[in-house]
Amino acid sequence: MENRIVKPHCHVCMNEMKMGEEVVMDGTLKGILHADCSYLPPAEIEDKGKLEEVISRNQRWLKSFNHLILH
Repeated sequence: MENRIVKPHCHVCMNEMKMGEEVVMDGTLKGILHADCSYLPPAEIEDKGKLEEVISRNQRWLKSFNHLILH
């Protein structure tokens, strides 16, 4: 099995997410979106903050993105 690097992208604008960008995490699907692209009502946002902060706080769902925050 090949080791592939997963690059997170916003499912709305389809752009790759970069460190330092503000994002929100969907409480139902556990996906992340750019905060500016989010269409979610506040009750459906499980977490928000800079990309690296949201990844760090949500390891159960986002551990495939650890390569972005671990140097």
